[in-house]
Amino acid sequence: MRGYALGLNVDYTDTDGIARTSEPITTGVQTIEAQSFAIDDIGSSLRVGEDGDVRGTVTNTGPQPADNVVVRYADDSTTVTPREDSVAVGTLEAGESADFRLPLDVSTDAESGSKSFDFAVQYRNQDDDQRTYTKLDVLADVAPQRDQFDVELEDRTIEPGGSRTISVTVTNNLDETATDVEGRLFADDPLDTGSTDTGYVESIEPGETATMTFELTVADSATPRKTYPVSLDFRYDDEDGNSQLSDTVRVPIETTEAAEGGLPVVPIVVVVVIVAVGVGLWYRRQ
Repeated sequence: MRGYALGLNVDYTDTDGIARTSEPITTGVQTIEAQSFAIDDIGSSLRVGEDGDVRGTVTNTGPQPADNVVVRYADDSTTVTPREDSVAVGTLEAGESADFRLPLDVSTDAESGSKSFDFAVQYRNQDDDQRTYTKLDVLADVAPQRDQFDVELEDRTIEPGGSRTISVTVTNNLDETATDVEGRLFADDPLDTGSTDTGYVESIEPGETATMTFELTVADSATPRKTYPVSLDFRYDDEDGNSQLSDTVRVPIETTEAAEGGLPVVPIVVVVVIVAVGVGLWYRRQ
């Protein structure tokens, strides 16, 4: 707080109707510091290619109370954009704090690491005038991109010319429940997905697993003991009810040697000939 001295003169008209000016009058005026805010206790669930949140605590550092306080995302980044522009925290007395959470979307073009974002606080002062405080830099971590789902195959082998059902274990890597999860299997020649190329699970909690089954066939022309890729992706609904499509996951499939069925043909023929000759000799002796 700081005081200032002001010199004043008063213009007036006396009782005789004559305009006059008073002697200089000195008075004092006290000023207060400009209104300010602070943001600390920052937490982040931001990740490249996913929706996330920036959490923190906003404090009215005074000197006056602030009404209708709103925390706004004010950065002009093209790779990190708000799903909601602002969040209201209500009235804050001088020195009072409130927690906030602002949902953001991080594009696949974003880079991971510690990032600085511009935030602002909008409020109404004691005269009910709307004001904005913009001197707020928020440092938040952006995690690297990841596969939304991990997949594991119980058996990755198949015989050329064969067909089998494969069981795929799907793990939810997200920080939220995925619902209406539909997996789709893709394969190129000599592999083929057959008639059952989709699997469905009603929901998968974060970190939990579910099993989907698909049909896979392989042509006779496939080379034994060679690895061929198949791909899977998953369409699901996030916790906000928005439909999402996962990144494609590639899984290797290995062809095995063709199984040998029955007895060898040549030895069977030799045995038959020997038996026939023996029977003929026996009849002659009789």
